Amino acid sequence: MVKKRSKLEIIFDVIEILSRESANPTKLSMLVNMPYDRLKRLLEELEDKGVVRREEQGRSRVYVLTPQGYRLSEELKKIRKILTDYGILE
Repeated sequence: MVKKRSKLEIIFDVIEILSRESANPTKLSMLVNMPYDRLKRLLEELEDKGVVRREEQGRSRVYVLTPQGYRLSEELKKIRKILTDYGILE
């Protein structure tokens, strides 16, 4: 049985991916293994909080981290490592 991820784990994954590359919602939903509609709501929430922003790239709309998002990414890496070391996250 597949273990259900918490919202926090999904946010970790989204921010980690966007720290490496911009991505459109379809690609991002495949990379984080999450239905498009749920991911879209999460991206809107992260956008409202100033963590990500939408950009037009040609005919595509992609999401990128804001400077605040990059700072959060660095902090989340530290938190993820601690939680993994304690066996709280896998």
